[in-house]
Amino acid sequence: MNLATVLNSYSDEYWDFKDAKNDGIHSIANYPAPMVAPMQHELLSLLLKENTAYRKMLDPFHGSGITLVEGQSLGLEVLGIDINPYAHIISLAKLEKYDPKIIEVANHEIIQRIENLRKSNIAVLHAFDNIQKWFRDDVTDDLRIIRTAITMEPNSKTRRYFWLCFGEIVKRYSNTRTSTFKLHVKEAKKISEMENNVLSDFFEKIEETYKLIGYPRQGPFHLTCGNSIEIMKTYEQGSFDIICTSPPYGDNATTVTYGQFSVLQLLWIDNADFQYDSSCIDNFSKIDSMSLGGAHSTSNAFYYSPIISSYVSRLSSHKQTKIKRFYADYENAFRLMSRLLKPRGSMVLTLGNRTVDRLEFPFIDANKEIAQYYGLELIHVINRNIIKKRMPARVSRLSDGKPVDSMSKETVLLFRKGGC
Repeated sequence: MNLATVLNSYSDEYWDFKDAKNDGIHSIANYPAPMVAPMQHELLSLLLKENTAYRKMLDPFHGSGITLVEGQSLGLEVLGIDINPYAHIISLAKLEKYDPKIIEVANHEIIQRIENLRKSNIAVLHAFDNIQKWFRDDVTDDLRIIRTAITMEPNSKTRRYFWLCFGEIVKRYSNTRTSTFKLHVKEAKKISEMENNVLSDFFEKIEETYKLIGYPRQGPFHLTCGNSIEIMKTYEQGSFDIICTSPPYGDNATTVTYGQFSVLQLLWIDNADFQYDSSCIDNFSKIDSMSLGGAHSTSNAFYYSPIISSYVSRLSSHKQTKIKRFYADYENAFRLMSRLLKPRGSMVLTLGNRTVDRLEFPFIDANKEIAQYYGLELIHVINRNIIKKRMPARVSRLSDGKPVDSMSKETVLLFRKGGC
């Protein structure tokens, strides 16, 4: 029985995974709009049952690494790319795995270091622009203690584990609102009333997390933090059996501001323990500006989708520019993905249609057109309801002041590349 026949036997409701949750290793850190781990596991399992020779998978927009982890658990060699260093930090922790016995000892030692630093009041000063806007003074003092203690850890891999845990505490005690991924300061009353349990919460976080990290590592992996288009250009043609990803549905500034969500954590974490360009946090919006369709976009589309052309003509001139810029970047990424896929390789895309100028952006249908142009056959379509994806109920506001509802549905497209 071929894969299309198997998939046709499932109901659409099955793929909602309404009772599923990203627990275990996927619960070690928060990140916007994560994939559903059981769904990714099921899709990859079905692909591997039909194609037993598949060995290597790419996710060029890996986010918090859910697809990479599920692919790794199934024995695949996985490669991931993401422009956001915080996504890189989370995914690295999930994939490189840690020996719980080593971490248990390290946890005890760092708790002792923190207690000693607190008593002696000799934590290293750490500051950045507007730190007092985003963190209360007493919170900053405690975060400095933890940061100093982490830098004193001699093992770089263990430090990376602590940075992951620390990032979650930084976010929890920042002065940002939780109702949006954009950086907006909480009301002064809420900031002043926040109880400071920074140190004890960090202790609890490291004690909880080391039990979830998994050991030993299950398969080879490679992560790169940077621009997916530029990095994919360096890979050889036909390098991957599977490309499985959920790409951005639009420019980050007006869809999900992953960069703004992550920047405060990154301003506290020592980037010397990770391989990424620290200039990406020069300002609070730079990561989002560097992403597909952002302010740094210079791409021209090789193929212009007729459905996009028709759609763009109905938008205001300002929105036309944004959509054209995003589409050009995305089409370049898609062209590279199709080039990197082996003959008879599979591409799995999880997609959604956002709203621009009160008009639905036909991103899903545009992907079908682009895929056909680059020689990919559409094998199956899965339509699913977004049940628990971490998204704000309302996103950006239009010029009329009215908010736009976030997406409640998404579509999975399964393509197969021709050839022998």
